Amino acid sequence: MDESMKRGTKPVALALLTLAATATGQPGLAVERLQGAWATSAASCDQVFAKRNGQLVFKHSAEGWSGFIATGKHIRGAHATCDVISSKQKGDVLTVLLGCKTAVIFETSTVSVRFKPDGDVLRFDPEFPEVETSYHRCDK
Repeated sequence: MDESMKRGTKPVALALLTLAATATGQPGLAVERLQGAWATSAASCDQVFAKRNGQLVFKHSAEGWSGFIATGKHIRGAHATCDVISSKQKGDVLTVLLGCKTAVIFETSTVSVRFKPDGDVLRFDPEFPEVETSYHRCDK
């Protein structure tokens, strides 16, 4: 499998993880907060997304790990889309099992996220909490 395809599913998985928050007792809250376009920093929004017909879409040059677009319960990365298989909430961490597909492969992935006080989203691996990726909402 192409390495860029492997990397492309993780941000997509992050977004779907948060969308599964309807099982947390706060239906729609996380879904509403996650809808839209997200990139790894405010400065990279213009590098990852372009506006077409009033909506943000990926630029052709966008890397798979650089952002995602959440629409309903579907999340698109530059090279993959994901759907929630199952989810669970433990404290302020939401963990979701996702089914992601690219043009070539289907795989499942587990992702954990937390909303930061500034509105950004933090994706991390509970087994390696020092490794994390922050995403900034680009369409507000």
